[in-house]
Amino acid sequence: MICKNCKNNFDGDFCNDCGQNSNVRRIDSKYLLDEIPNSIFQINRGILFTVKELSIRPGHSIREFIKGKRKSHYKPLAFLLITSTLYVLSAYIFDRNTFMDDLISGFKESMNENNETSGLVALNWISKNQTYITLILLPLFSLASYLTFLKSKYNYFEHLVLNFYIAGQQFIIYFILSFIFFKEDFFLITPIIIGILYNYWAFNQFFKKKKTTKKILLITMTYLVYISELIILSILISGIKLLIK
Repeated sequence: MICKNCKNNFDGDFCNDCGQNSNVRRIDSKYLLDEIPNSIFQINRGILFTVKELSIRPGHSIREFIKGKRKSHYKPLAFLLITSTLYVLSAYIFDRNTFMDDLISGFKESMNENNETSGLVALNWISKNQTYITLILLPLFSLASYLTFLKSKYNYFEHLVLNFYIAGQQFIIYFILSFIFFKEDFFLITPIIIGILYNYWAFNQFFKKKKTTKKILLITMTYLVYISELIILSILISGIKLLIK
């Protein structure tokens, strides 16, 4: 059989030179319905499976991925990018604020009143680039979780994968809750609290060898270390700005 991709002569179901399937289908309506959605979302095994696993057993499924059970899971960074984009895009389509928009709206009003243009520009950029902000902040949070759970023997990059998956699923949670909590000011903080509780649940499952009470304390410590990192970073940025001026 001659491979239609590389012209190699081969026997079997796959070309031994380039790996293309010997059964190359004609592009028709069935091909589009079957192949294009699966190519984008890996519906048959990837993203829906990953969402399901992260919904019912997040820590266990992430630990299995890190230990090598990866064929059925959607890749962590791609998962985060798709879910964050889905959430931000849905907010734009339905003309609703994201929860980050709601959280920084008060700061925007204060800066408008005080004519703090530089801070206002920064907040506007954060509002319009929430996926980038997540990608910038997750390495810091992963550093905090790595330092806090240092005795668990997972390296920094494994913590990064852990937090990519958790953050991606949090965006799914925010996406669902955006159709429930969108008017009452009292509930603006609710999705954020639910997202944090989900983080606790996922970490509690992931680090299975420690006692639950100790894990809760360590997760809380992770958030405190993360906040400290943000404070240090903001001080450094302010110092650099002063030096430049």
